[in-house]
Amino acid sequence: MTVPRNLVFWAFPLWLAVSSLSVAAGAQDPPEKKAEEAKPETFFAGTVVETTADQITVSRVVLGKTEKRVFRVTPDTKCEGKLKPKVRVTIRYVTSEEGETAELIIVRSPQAKKTK
Repeated sequence: MTVPRNLVFWAFPLWLAVSSLSVAAGAQDPPEKKAEEAKPETFFAGTVVETTADQITVSRVVLGKTEKRVFRVTPDTKCEGKLKPKVRVTIRYVTSEEGETAELIIVRSPQAKKTK
């Protein structure tokens, strides 16, 4: 009966100590892997104010404050839906020296009105 008691008091704490060391060693990533990680995706959702061939202006109201942004549109920009004024959109964009460039524009369909 002393063998199971010894396992509980000696083997289990020893196993915990060894496993925590291996987890701590794995937590330290080399700096090369951190540099390869992609930047977090940035999104902006709002209503189209104006659109041209090379830019789109989107406006939104958050906590009573109106925010307006202008995004560059390139040939690489993907657009899901038809762009026109006063339509709701979500834009995935990247920030660079030239400004904010839209990568993906998703046009939101209008919600159907409920009838009672």
